Amino acid sequence: MSSEYVPSSQFHDAAAYLTSAPSLTKVSNAVKLELYGLFKYLTVSRSPNTSQPGLLNFSGRAKWDAWNSTSQQFASRAPDAEARYLQIATELGWTPGETPSSQAEKKRENSNTSEDDDIWDKDTGSKTSGGPSGLGNSVSTVSQVDEEQREQGTLHALAVSGGAQELEMFLQSHPDAQLDERDTYGYTALHLASDRGHLAAVSLLLQRGADTTLKDADDLTAAELARIAEHDNIAELLGSKQ
Repeated sequence: MSSEYVPSSQFHDAAAYLTSAPSLTKVSNAVKLELYGLFKYLTVSRSPNTSQPGLLNFSGRAKWDAWNSTSQQFASRAPDAEARYLQIATELGWTPGETPSSQAEKKRENSNTSEDDDIWDKDTGSKTSGGPSGLGNSVSTVSQVDEEQREQGTLHALAVSGGAQELEMFLQSHPDAQLDERDTYGYTALHLASDRGHLAAVSLLLQRGADTTLKDADDLTAAELARIAEHDNIAELLGSKQ
């Protein structure tokens, strides 16, 4: 770690809480990016230690810019940066003084979010077993699907799983299904399939008439979600339909 500052135990407790805080699914991209920048500033180095990603790497560039912005804002004032991180964590439900294990138990009792569905370093959309080191897949993309939906085999859950054959069977057996219906987080099936990189599912939804112009709670279309998640083939397909 090139950072000379040693974050407090409270910081590490807060970071552990934020790896799977249910409240993160409802906060803006700006807050997620600010957390990312603060985390990198406090645990890696005062400023980005890699070159700025290219313009087409939307997700990577947004993260780099957030880190760089934190560097400019706090300069050598690491304690202030940590205080800001703890303030955001508290606003998102972290309770100072509680151990990570007690926080985890509280989250299990109050949400359906899986413990390993965290926000840290999921640039490829896959789970990682290493410790937290950055804000994950989708700084501005979908981070969870309600377990009840998964169990029921809903349109949204099938869009996330990406099985085009299962999705087609569902649509055939549910001819009145509302393709543009939003889930509890404001995403349509097209948003979810695009974010997860399921080209076949996206193509099927488009064939069935899914609306490409609808925006999620962060004011992003399915094409923009795909672009941020670096699913260029899907972004290109969706762009051609607009």
